[in-house]
Amino acid sequence: MSPSPPKSKERKFLVYLTGLFIITWYLQLGVRVDILGAIRFEFILGAFLSIFAILTLLDEKTSTPLQGPIIFFFCVLGFYTLFSYDRDQSWDIFFNRVIKFSMLSAFLAAFIRTEWALKLIIASFLLAMLKMGQEGFIGWLTGGMVWENQGIPRLHGVTGLYRHPNSYSGMAVGCLPFIYYLYPISNAWQKILLLTLLAFALVIIVFTGSRTGYVATILLSLYFWREKIKLGKIKYLILGALIFTCAYVLLPDEYTQRLHSIFTLDEAEGSSSETRIQILKDAVSVFLSHPWGVGVSAFPNVRMEMFGRLQDTHNLYLELLTNMSVLGLLSFFTFILAIIKMNKKIISSDTSPFVSAVAKSVIAFIYARLFLGVFGMDTYEIYWWFAAGLTMAMYRIMSNQRKPIPSRTLGSSDDYPTPSLERSRLCRPQNKNRSALI
Repeated sequence: MSPSPPKSKERKFLVYLTGLFIITWYLQLGVRVDILGAIRFEFILGAFLSIFAILTLLDEKTSTPLQGPIIFFFCVLGFYTLFSYDRDQSWDIFFNRVIKFSMLSAFLAAFIRTEWALKLIIASFLLAMLKMGQEGFIGWLTGGMVWENQGIPRLHGVTGLYRHPNSYSGMAVGCLPFIYYLYPISNAWQKILLLTLLAFALVIIVFTGSRTGYVATILLSLYFWREKIKLGKIKYLILGALIFTCAYVLLPDEYTQRLHSIFTLDEAEGSSSETRIQILKDAVSVFLSHPWGVGVSAFPNVRMEMFGRLQDTHNLYLELLTNMSVLGLLSFFTFILAIIKMNKKIISSDTSPFVSAVAKSVIAFIYARLFLGVFGMDTYEIYWWFAAGLTMAMYRIMSNQRKPIPSRTLGSSDDYPTPSLERSRLCRPQNKNRSALI
């Protein structure tokens, strides 16, 4: 008989608090609710969870395969904070973004040890997304959150974190992988909620008028389509063509022109495309002038000194390259590839359909953020740490679900009889009254 899997050291109270922290952070409850902001609820909750997470992880006897890439990435970030052209700015970003955001991955790695806990975390994340999606839908329907920007009416978010249309669109794109992979294994009412979230997300992506969101959505759709086309090439080839054609036809004219401007650079108002091209040229010049990097988030300051222009890179890859040189690019992608590799291992293991679906969602979520990074600066954002935390949590769950063979059975002739002994047993007269060995 196979022994029971090892018991996990999971404390439900801390799991609930982690779910609450995710909701609090994404919805910015401290801004929405005055009393929570006055008592600094998010900070207190985060500090409380941080203490328990650090103590829990220090007590761990084994580490996950992500430990090395995380330490490497952290060391590079720390180095380019100390040796920066704008040390005050670098320290502010390193402490308030890198350290604080990375604690979310520590919470997930320390407290999430069972499938039940993982479900609660995913539910908390999707609940926060559903609330922000509902606000976007109502804001679009009533026109309360839509105003002209760059010559077209653009939908904006309610909170400061996602007020900008590009950030709001990126939030919606990040929901799509979880909707896509969780839908097939959901029950009826869960499917309804996921479809509702999908409708909200599509409204946000379309009416924010974000070219960043458009590009990321198209590339992510191709990623999903690539998986399906392996199952039936002709059927999904035709289906994909129909979906893309219908989506293009139904897109309002002003947003169709916005999509065209990605290639034509012709805009209804302003010169956003020309500005981005100028940023790219300046970023290349900064990198060539400072090939060893200018420091964490120090690019705007250096650009101002060199060219008299302040804006940041608006590109994840140039942000890494200018801030932390090739070493930063290497450490970041070592970290990202380790997350993807570990999730593929989880998918290929004998794990539950839910854990497998979440692992697939995390991989697609990473790709979505990389696609968004073509026009956005995401190096120091929370998304990578959220993906890393979920990955480490699933690794622990997978480890706990393994059924090791007790040490006493290894090499024991009682449990592993020799062929001759087994043949002799088969030749013996069987006593029907004796109970069978399992």
